[in-house]
Amino acid sequence: MGHGPTAGEVLTTMVRQAAGAVAETEAAAIADEPDGVHQHRVRVRRLRSILAGLRPLIDEVAAQRLRVEYGAWGGQLGLVRDIEVLADVAEEALTDLGVEDPQVWRRLVDARREEYRRDHARLVELAETPRAVERTRLLAEFARHPLLVDPAARARDALAEALRREARRVRDAAGRVDGTIASYHAVRKAGRRLRYLAEAVRDAAPELFGAEVDELAEAGDDIHGSLGDHRDALVFAHTLEQARALAGRAGEPVLVYDELLADAHARAGAKLESLDPALAAVRHAAHRLP
Repeated sequence: MGHGPTAGEVLTTMVRQAAGAVAETEAAAIADEPDGVHQHRVRVRRLRSILAGLRPLIDEVAAQRLRVEYGAWGGQLGLVRDIEVLADVAEEALTDLGVEDPQVWRRLVDARREEYRRDHARLVELAETPRAVERTRLLAEFARHPLLVDPAARARDALAEALRREARRVRDAAGRVDGTIASYHAVRKAGRRLRYLAEAVRDAAPELFGAEVDELAEAGDDIHGSLGDHRDALVFAHTLEQARALAGRAGEPVLVYDELLADAHARAGAKLESLDPALAAVRHAAHRLP
């Protein structure tokens, strides 16, 4: 029985798959195809999560440079995507509560759609800058020849430790939750990184581990999803407060905003109910890693 693949073999596959996904989704985001910005943003986040999760195993300088460059690009994508999400959340809430007032729709949905179009046009401009060209070149070069610390090491040992480290990061962030959006967001980011790293390990070397890696990916996804929805509901609530104030000053009815606010806070609270089971699943799966 052999020792299995080396770290060099598996890490190279992980980096190349992540880089390829970023490259493959960029055109759709720039063209504003349906879900294009969202899918490209996910791939950029996945790349950055993998580079961060593998930090002790890959060249720190090269990885950090890529993380900074794609962090800036991901931030621009996030500005556009967050507006799109806010419009979608508003549209869903208005539809669910049967709100037909055109003034409310204009403030909460139409204005956001217009803002999205303006910010997406700016995104297109940024994608054509010299910095964007250099960012793409750096990633392609790194994917061709990843700089690894110990490529001959056993992949199973190195990646088990990386996954355990990310699971601890989730638990540590959860231990610092104080009820603020920022503290929950820290847990969400940790869960996201764990999910993307576990998925990347599974996709690059499905034979390396057992069901525990699938469980880590699923638990990370549950944390990321529930806390993402929680944050979206609270951001929408903040938007509602601002819109209510503007409507009041304009002499428009504000009762509907109060109803929407109550609904938004109720939705936010409900999303926290799945957090503890997901954290327990992280602990259980991490304990089972070799």
